[in-house]
Amino acid sequence: MSYKIPFIKPDFPSAEDVAADYARILEANWFTNFGPFEQKFATAVAAYVGDGYFASTFSSATSALLASLLAVLGRGDGSRYVIMPSFTFAAGAEALVWCGYKPLFIDIEKTGLHMDLSAAETALNDPAFDQKIAGILFCNAFGVGTADIEAWEQLADRIGLPLVIDSAAGFGSLYSASRKVGSAGRCEIFSFHATKPLSIGEGGAVVSRDEALIKSLVSIQNFGFVEKGSAARLGFNGKLQEINAAIGLRQLKRFDSILLNRRAVLAKYKSGLNPSAFKFQQNAENASLCFAAVLVQDPAKRDAYLSALREAGVEAKIYYSPSLHQQPYFKTAARHAQLTVTESVDGSVLSLPIHDNMRAEDIALIINVLNG
Repeated sequence: MSYKIPFIKPDFPSAEDVAADYARILEANWFTNFGPFEQKFATAVAAYVGDGYFASTFSSATSALLASLLAVLGRGDGSRYVIMPSFTFAAGAEALVWCGYKPLFIDIEKTGLHMDLSAAETALNDPAFDQKIAGILFCNAFGVGTADIEAWEQLADRIGLPLVIDSAAGFGSLYSASRKVGSAGRCEIFSFHATKPLSIGEGGAVVSRDEALIKSLVSIQNFGFVEKGSAARLGFNGKLQEINAAIGLRQLKRFDSILLNRRAVLAKYKSGLNPSAFKFQQNAENASLCFAAVLVQDPAKRDAYLSALREAGVEAKIYYSPSLHQQPYFKTAARHAQLTVTESVDGSVLSLPIHDNMRAEDIALIINVLNG
């Protein structure tokens, strides 16, 4: 079905700009394998997060997740768990399984929709999982930075487990006024897929303060090579192509204006929608915003709102519903305690379009449909 207002509307550089970059790639005869565009893009991604950070680009965020988990946790034998939320995209849990670990789903909290810190502490202290938990895969839900990031880092330090953070949709988001998403844990993973605010088509990156970790990720994504043609560790092909990196460099030049435009759309939703009927995710105003996630306060009306929007020509969705523990592959996965908040959010979340240059009349239409 074609919608008047699509859910995602990527805003890419002009065909002329991309053609000019492609001409330079042709002239250099360097299309992939850490070419000049990729090297500049990796440096720029790290610098955007802050001074003292390093980055490795990847062909996708999923390959970045795989490499990060392999580098941080090592290859598992299928007997140990990694704590993570069920309310997230499937890639993180799938990457854990590929790396030889089992997800242990815990509940989320109501305001930020992130993993609940007290639920994590309870799981970590459960004798049933004693010595069986290998790490924590935190997920910044919808790319919105948690307000509790320091508490999560303190927990990981106290118990001696690595904290890896899936911030796929969060490049450009803030944890606080003084701290960007990308600056926490052992490393953070980003996606630059066409659906993301910094969109390059396909691609991803890992950012960390640990330069040695980043160097190991570069090796893993290049077949485990350390010296040319010599595999020193388990690896695969996860390299970013030059054309995608070139697009990324152009996108970064205007990224701050993209963020301002997206946050302005969210502000209009927040000021226009009935506050007794719709609640917004904590700290979303400081996020990069793939879309706007709202919680319908009367869950019985959520599907009716969705249908009304679609009938009006608006492509709305219900990310991440159903949560992973309700999806076929993960139905038998371990979970700790009841996922009460997760299942409540499952039935009430509604995702609204946000575009880089969204028309005022389109925003007004969405608000009017929802306010009834």
